[in-house]
Amino acid sequence: MLKPYVHFADHNAMGVILQAFDMFRLKSCIDFVPWTGEQDYLSVVKYSGCWSYVGKQGGLQKLSIGSGCDHISIVEHELLHALGIWNEQSRADRDDYVTIQWDNIRHGRWRNFQKNTLQESDSLNVPYDYSSVMHYGSTAFQTAPGLNTIITRDPIFMDFIGQRLDISRAGPLTAQPNVQLHFIVGLVGPMYL
Repeated sequence: MLKPYVHFADHNAMGVILQAFDMFRLKSCIDFVPWTGEQDYLSVVKYSGCWSYVGKQGGLQKLSIGSGCDHISIVEHELLHALGIWNEQSRADRDDYVTIQWDNIRHGRWRNFQKNTLQESDSLNVPYDYSSVMHYGSTAFQTAPGLNTIITRDPIFMDFIGQRLDISRAGPLTAQPNVQLHFIVGLVGPMYL
């Protein structure tokens, strides 16, 4: 499967994005390749914040690497969303592993913590991954400093959630090793912020 991409982020972000593509190539069956005019493509832009739609939207699909988002693990996180991967703490079975502290979540951010149904998101029998780059940290979107928004049921894992060092594993992306995914990634000019 091919997925084109157009890049309109700054030069620093471009380098980090290319590093993220290399990580996918090394750790999964996903290969990002240059865009050559295909109808469906990923447009990497520099808007406010770090965000992506989850899964293929069809046509031009935007992914934002905004100010402060130009870190390889943040780019990997957003690319995984574009590939159809939800946040780890949104899994249908998440209540077996973490407790969401709803009163500590900033107004308007509750949707980021909603649990998916089995129909919306299938974990493909991949174990819950506390160290996933797709897992929010314990204080994500907190209402005040020092308040946890996520607490692990087993306290030993509190320091693992929210790591942004590397993809711990590609999870569902490697659960089906016979699937070969190729995503089209293109750089078009002029580059602008």
